[in-house]
Amino acid sequence: MLTRFTVGNFCSFDKNQTLSLISGSIQNKKERLFKTKDFKLLKFASIFGANASGKSNFIKAMEYAQTVVMVGMEHPLLEAKRYSYNRLSPKNKDKTSYFEFEICIDDEIYAYGFEILIFQKRVCEEWLIKLGKNNKDIPIFTRNIDNKQIYFNPEYLTEKNAERMKVYMDDFKSVSKKLFLSEIVSNKEELYRSNPKLIILRKLFAWIVRLNISYPDTSISGYDCFSQKNIDELFNALSSFKTGISKIIPCEISKEQALDKLNSEFRKEIEESIIRACPPECDKNDKDCDQCGFRMNCNGRLIFVTFRDRTPVFTEITFEHFNVPGVYFSLAEESDGTQRLLDLLSVLFIQKENSVFVIDEIDRSLHPQLTMQFIKSFLKLAENKNIQLIITTHESHLLNLKLLRQDEIFFVEAGHSGESILYPFDKFKERFDKKIEDAYLDGRYGAVPLFDSIYTPFDSESKE
Repeated sequence: MLTRFTVGNFCSFDKNQTLSLISGSIQNKKERLFKTKDFKLLKFASIFGANASGKSNFIKAMEYAQTVVMVGMEHPLLEAKRYSYNRLSPKNKDKTSYFEFEICIDDEIYAYGFEILIFQKRVCEEWLIKLGKNNKDIPIFTRNIDNKQIYFNPEYLTEKNAERMKVYMDDFKSVSKKLFLSEIVSNKEELYRSNPKLIILRKLFAWIVRLNISYPDTSISGYDCFSQKNIDELFNALSSFKTGISKIIPCEISKEQALDKLNSEFRKEIEESIIRACPPECDKNDKDCDQCGFRMNCNGRLIFVTFRDRTPVFTEITFEHFNVPGVYFSLAEESDGTQRLLDLLSVLFIQKENSVFVIDEIDRSLHPQLTMQFIKSFLKLAENKNIQLIITTHESHLLNLKLLRQDEIFFVEAGHSGESILYPFDKFKERFDKKIEDAYLDGRYGAVPLFDSIYTPFDSESKE
């Protein structure tokens, strides 16, 4: 589960800004908190703000950090993002950008982060620290490329393999294009067999890779896929949201049929997604392999990718409407709202515990009532399932303290120099029964556009 995420010097974010999912002192709706041995975590967080305030940039920061972990600094995916440092100050080009995840794994909190020079595509520092109470933190590894220093906690190594780790570290002292975490989890089977404590490295890496980040126009969803087993449940859900769909028709197709007429870049992205979806540590005899998979939009066709004995299986989904037999509709022929809903429903059907979903502009193409219904469904699910959802939204109807806890609401607004500032709603100390939507729209909490006048082109013409 995500505890905190911090970013600095990225897009509209200048100084470090943190989203903290550690719960506050709020007493209501405690049944949907995730309890660790030291504190409680929120399972839901909503980020509000005006257009161009930086909401989407915060999500992009999480995705950027995830991408660096997965592919390193020189991958073509990052080439187009060399100017992603905060350009509101020219000096930021030569300043490091900061990214840090705090993650709860096996009831312990770990802080993993790095500082990089984005324009130079260069890693400067990297660290993994096990956090403890009363500042009793335990570094697992740290490295500083400029000083050519790297440290790995010997308590995580057996004496037999300490020398082997030293060789790995010596080879990596000056490596600035790749993260040590990414390197140490790959092709080191003997190291992990004889050092059981090191499994935390692989668990951390897997958590970051499987972080589910989605935008309104995402073609491949990292979400765990609907399986054939819950098609009936999917139909019931779509019916409850009044989409007009009367039947769902799944049809298994070949890989060639699934990838037909796709460009080479999209094909490559799909191949990479297949590798990530069912990683080597997922044994074919393990029931967890049944939960591997993803969903993709291939030129307007909805295709589920699942795995059978570690082999990808492709299933195209079409829809029947209003019980008219033999007339099937593709995903592209559904309304924008239905397409968006199909994307979101993966969250409600998730099978894996401790899954984290990050959705930008959740209300895009949805009626306000449908957005409300979806959030209500998630919050109900969160009472009995360890799952997290982080959203950005303009939907002010969600600002309802009968629905949300005060600490589940966050705002982003642009500062005096245009930099994005993230802050929690509960700093305003409002009563749990206060109606806050109108106060928000009136500018009581910031993070909302306020206009001095209304522009019309007729005014300009009359002045001439």
